[in-house]
Amino acid sequence: MASPPLKSFDSFTRTWHNKPYPAISPTRPELSAAGKNVVITGGGTGIGKATAIAFAQAGAKSVSIIGRRVDRLETAGAAITAASTSTLVILQAGDVADRTSIAAALGAIVAKIDGKIDIFINNAGILPQEATVIDYPELEIRRAFEINLIGSFNALQVFTPLAAPGAKLINIGSGIGHWSPLPEVPGVWAYAASKAATLKMMDYYAAENPNIHVVSIQPGIISTEINPNIPVGPDTGMCSPIFMPSSG
Repeated sequence: MASPPLKSFDSFTRTWHNKPYPAISPTRPELSAAGKNVVITGGGTGIGKATAIAFAQAGAKSVSIIGRRVDRLETAGAAITAASTSTLVILQAGDVADRTSIAAALGAIVAKIDGKIDIFINNAGILPQEATVIDYPELEIRRAFEINLIGSFNALQVFTPLAAPGAKLINIGSGIGHWSPLPEVPGVWAYAASKAATLKMMDYYAAENPNIHVVSIQPGIISTEINPNIPVGPDTGMCSPIFMPSSG
């Protein structure tokens, strides 16, 4: 059953787009990713998958996606290849919450691309159980931080020595890390807290690593596999992972 529209969710965009439009097309020459090696955690579904497809359309030399579920990686891989047959597509199983696992995954990718990572998308994460603070299970809040914060921490530490000169790091955060609690979306404080903590870690990482260009993107509420019952459209304040609202 779909969630109700978010009446308290204000959109600051002048024009809401639910379909691709020329200004953001990854095929535009000035948005070219030619010659770039791109790595995306959580690349098998949702925002990660859509991002991988876009980089392939932009002509990336290679697009590598990391995830825990091989079936999702295979489905995403087929879509990425369909977007660009000239892009090397690498599917790599890995778990960001496990340092050994993510280190092995990135090591395997770097060996296959015979180079370093030009663009790293820190995207993997979970939407934990929803409940009020006083009713929340301790194990669930630990899981939220283990994957969303510690997973990002592990990814940063493993990626950094493998970064190419002038590398770009794009962190997929969440607008919920900034908002006041929304009455239509109760009980998501664990997700909000873990995303806010990750954003602050990224601020420090950027200051400590001026040789790496760091960008944190704060999407609104996106309809993805971890948010399967989300209505999409301008009246809801929500959008799909491929067609995001723009003021263009």
